[in-house]
Amino acid sequence: MLLFLIGWGSVCGQVLQVMADPSTYKTLTAPETGVDHVYLFTSADYFEFSAVDQQLADWYDVGTEELVSHNYSTFINAESGHTYRVEVGGESETFAVIDWSKYRLANCTLRVEPACDKTYIFVDNIGIAQYKDTAGVTHEIERKLVLEYKNAVWSDESVDWLTQEQIVTKEGKDLSAFDVDKLLIDSDFKLSDATPDAPFTEDTLYASGVVAIASACHLTHVTTRRGTEITNEKEAPIKEDVVEGSAPLDILFQSHPSPKTDFYSWTITRGNDKITQRPERDIRYVFDDASETGPVTYTVELKVGNDYCQDSAKVDVTLNASFIMVPNVFTPNGDGMNDEFRVAYRSICDFHCWVFNRWQHQVYSWSDPAKGWDGTINGRPAPESAYVYIVEATGCDGKKYKLKGMVNLLRGK
Repeated sequence: MLLFLIGWGSVCGQVLQVMADPSTYKTLTAPETGVDHVYLFTSADYFEFSAVDQQLADWYDVGTEELVSHNYSTFINAESGHTYRVEVGGESETFAVIDWSKYRLANCTLRVEPACDKTYIFVDNIGIAQYKDTAGVTHEIERKLVLEYKNAVWSDESVDWLTQEQIVTKEGKDLSAFDVDKLLIDSDFKLSDATPDAPFTEDTLYASGVVAIASACHLTHVTTRRGTEITNEKEAPIKEDVVEGSAPLDILFQSHPSPKTDFYSWTITRGNDKITQRPERDIRYVFDDASETGPVTYTVELKVGNDYCQDSAKVDVTLNASFIMVPNVFTPNGDGMNDEFRVAYRSICDFHCWVFNRWQHQVYSWSDPAKGWDGTINGRPAPESAYVYIVEATGCDGKKYKLKGMVNLLRGK
């Protein structure tokens, strides 16, 4: 057996040396106050210590102050979890010993129990390595475990669930049970001991073929755009992620279920009123019922699941009240500014406008509020003048509009 010098006296000079191969133990780098060294051995078979230079020494169990060995140069009857003091030549040193073989993962069983909201990890029989310091205070060795498995993870970039390797590190004194994210796909699990001062370099547990039961969804929505060229509709959906603004909003809702999902339920409500309920995987809905009194909000809720678990998500869609504002002048001179006679509007679901000249002859009409009159009659520029308009429209909130007035056509230079 190799002689390895490890300890130094707590007062001055060398007091203790460990009579063991260095590969059979580790020394804690930051021992608790009151103990000079804490030795973690691969087995109690290597518990052997000597006073420096084989001097005769007294050995005490600090917990009981019992003299366990008198006037002996070596000490081999140490017990795991106990702290001892060696006294020689007027100097002393305290040290704790722990038989790490009692706390190896190899002695344990790894149990993985998937649930709907998380995955529970149990390390049966792992135990807690501990010792008492010189004041009788119990100290527990903090451990570090690394769990590896595969799971489905949502990717915004791919807009899909991707299978990715998961590496979860857990640190603490009692790691007999902990939990991780819910498991969405079947997977194998590997648990490794990464405790910095553990004397075993390879200590691993496995749990193979763990069956997932959890279900998940990732609700996305794509709103039909009405184009970036529409400048006269206020709060128009010019981006696909819009869920608030001018009605109608035509929106595709997608559930993006995880692999273990086999049923879907969409519910759209407005306040306490249920508007619709559908069982499809994805749905499209046109929100065209606003409110005259102000914004109205719809809640779109998705529930997915299987025979064991469910998941849900929701998003709010808000429609703003209707309005129409008619300008009193436009300048169709080709400068790109105010070249058409258009109304400003929001949340208009039905629209018609007529334009008449001073002799009450109709010169133009249209039924799309996003469009307007370009100031021509039968393809030719209309003369500068005041024209009569009549607007009849219905807001998506049911409000009726009937507007009549004058608009001036000015061309300028």
